[in-house]
Amino acid sequence: MQFTEEAIAEERKRLSSNHEGFNYPLTHRRIRPNDTLALSKVLKHSAQHLSGYIEWAQYAKHWSFRQVQLFVNQHVKDEFPREHFLFFIGDEIVGMGSLAPMPHPLDIQISLWVAHGFHGHGIGPRIASTIEWYAFEVYGYAHLYYQHDATNESSKRLPQKLGYRFSHSFDTKVSASNESGFWYSWKKDRPEDLPIGILQGADIEAFCQVRHQI
Repeated sequence: MQFTEEAIAEERKRLSSNHEGFNYPLTHRRIRPNDTLALSKVLKHSAQHLSGYIEWAQYAKHWSFRQVQLFVNQHVKDEFPREHFLFFIGDEIVGMGSLAPMPHPLDIQISLWVAHGFHGHGIGPRIASTIEWYAFEVYGYAHLYYQHDATNESSKRLPQKLGYRFSHSFDTKVSASNESGFWYSWKKDRPEDLPIGILQGADIEAFCQVRHQI
């Protein structure tokens, strides 16, 4: 599939207008088995600031190399529609974004985290916008959900900033130290003017390369 210079320029314009101040290249790709060493450093460095709302982060600081490798392999081997992408500035991992299935086959859920030291620079919204692009334009899902514990103020701001609307609340088990067990769910509908999803059997890595140009 060919992407014109005009299409790439239009997408670049759209992203820059949504996230003013983002002036450095943020690239991404699917997580790979050989990411273990780089992720070991990032996960351990980020564990404390992520541990309040992410279950695995409570233990990551003390993980052995083998445990990090198991974490990486688990995410590499996840099957569609689960997808996990690492985000980079240069060669440095600055975050991760994922898609996960929902009960209805036309719905998909987004989650993400930003590495320690990189908050407040627009990286979270940029990751979310990229994962949204996969959900709507590549795969063609009808609805995208973002869910978080009600006490997580940082996560609460993100969907509102990106145009999600409140969908519902629900109770779930507490799995991290700062969680209350009462969660909010936000929903974003696929824009009506979008064509059918463009994946159509193409290699997902090709779409990663396209996004590197944006």
